[in-house]
Parts: sequence; C-alpha cells; structure tokens
Amino acid sequence: MDGSRGVRRVRVGMQLRRVRVDRPGGETVALCYPGMLLTCYEDARKVCERWVPLGAEPTEEDDERLIDALHAAMVWRNRLDEDRP
Repeated sequence: MDGSRGVRRVRVGMQLRRVRVDRPGGETVALCYPGMLLTCYEDARKVCERWVPLGAEPTEEDDERLIDALHAAMVWRNRLDEDRP
C-alpha cells in the first residue's frame, strides 16, 4: 500500500420511509414518515447509512438525535483529513 487515503464525503438528504401495517380484519394501512438520510462514502463507495426520523412537530429529543447524527458524520468525514501529512 502506498499510504494514500481515500476521499470521504457525507451526503445529507430528506427521505420518506413507507411502511405497510396489517391491521386486524385483513386491512393494510400504509404509513409515511419523513426523515433525514445521512450516507457516508469513501472513494465513491457507500460505507454506511443512517436514517434519522423527523416529525412534523419535532421534540427536543428529535433535535438532539439529529445533532448527534450530523456531528458523528462530520467527525467521520474530517478524521481522514487529520491523519494526512
């Protein structure tokens, strides 16, 4: 190995998750829930993905969960730069 390191990127986007739930009596209900999708790439290869739900009326806990996820993604992204000479 020549010691070179890959390029890391984090993509942030909104995504709707769709879920089908079977109710008693055979009825199926479709639910949609918005969230933020954080996708981490190294050398254009997807290495991880995290979906953070975002409600229409986010709570403080929702905000903290999102801040934690964004922070972790940015630390992961920048850690590679710190290791470079």
